[in-house]
Order: sequence, then structure tokens, then C-alpha cells
Amino acid sequence: MEKKVDVLYAEDDDKMANVVKKLLEDNEFHVRIVCDGRRAWNVFQCSTPDLLLLDLEMPRKDGLEIVKLVRGVNERVPIVFYSSYMNVEKELEAIKLGADDCIRKGCPMELLLEKLRSIYRRVIRDEGNPQIYFLSETTKFNAVVGLLVINGKNLLLKSMDARLLHLLCVKMHEIASNDYLIRGLWGNYSYAEKGNALRKGIIRLRDILEADTALMVGNSFGEGYFLTSRVI
Repeated sequence: MEKKVDVLYAEDDDKMANVVKKLLEDNEFHVRIVCDGRRAWNVFQCSTPDLLLLDLEMPRKDGLEIVKLVRGVNERVPIVFYSSYMNVEKELEAIKLGADDCIRKGCPMELLLEKLRSIYRRVIRDEGNPQIYFLSETTKFNAVVGLLVINGKNLLLKSMDARLLHLLCVKMHEIASNDYLIRGLWGNYSYAEKGNALRKGIIRLRDILEADTALMVGNSFGEGYFLTSRVI
């Protein structure tokens, strides 16, 4: 990154905040810490950061409230949740409200760092739309309109295929659980009810992406699926 990325980090755990701040500032980020949601919103209005990193459960305003407020005035700034309290329902709600990623505390710190780098690079490569996912050197996906570009060829995906790819993009390089994918696609259904439909969707997506040999949709038996590439 050519300049230090300005991160506004809302976290009420001082110890965690300082650990993350040190990690990021050792790696070309500048971090401003606030300890509650209301303060995060006030600071955001005064000085828009390059990236917003949020805990979910905070005093005075929680992370989901902040996403609603921010997306009401700014569609571009990347918003990432970093929380111990993420379950499937809250994660999907955060994504629907406009969050770019949800990372659970306890993951390797290197993963947090690389995800923040990747999200910021993605945004600055397409100033007008934060939901453009650069999946490899030759493939990008516009999640807003469902447009996939592979090797210079445009493919407008069917609604269900586009939603499935979007859910996998949000969890790029991580396992997207069966529960997360099923609820994101169909709502409150079980794997027993929708597992077969999910498998068929994954097969269709693999067929669509096979033109780019750098991409792979893999599966973790009994857990879920993951989208990965040689480019992070």
C-alpha cells in the first residue's frame, strides 16, 4: 500500500484494541480506537476513515446500528466486523446491511491482516463500488448486479448463482458453513431440507468458474464450502 490506510476501530476491550492496533500499525495501517458505538459514529461523521473495523456488541450503539448509519451516508467505505459474538444470523444481517466481511475473534491474526489488506485493495481498484470482488488476475465479480467477468468475457449470473457466489466471496479463503450458505440463500431451512439444492448450486458455480484455473470452489466434508485462488 502506498500510504497508510486510516482505520477507525470501534472496540470496548482495551487489551484487544491495543493488540490489533499494534498488528495493523506494524503493517502500514494507521489506527484510531474508539470504545463505543456512539463515539464511532461521531468520529466517522467528523473524519471519514479509509476502513471501518467494528466489534458487534458495544455500549451505547452496537455494530449493526453503526452499519445502518454509515451506509445511510456512505456506500463506499469498507466495513468489517471483528467479533466473538458472530453467529450465522448476525453475520447474514450484517452483510445485508452493507458490511463487507465478518471475521471471528480467535482466527489467526495474519488472516485478519490479509483480509483487511484485500478488502482495501478491492475498494481502491474500483472507486465507484465496494462490492466488486477481484477473485484472481483475470476474474472479477460485481455482486450488486451479478456480473461475472472471466478472461474479459461478461457473464450475467442467474439470481441464485449470483447470491451463492457473493456469500462465498465474503468468506473468501475461509470455510463458508452449510448453515451460513443455506440461510443466506433460502432463509430458515435446515441442511436436511436444502443440502441437495446447495450441492447443485455449487456444481453450477464450479462449471461457471472452470474457465479460470486459478479459482477453486472446494468443500470441507460435513462443514461447508470455500472459494480460494492463488491471489489474495
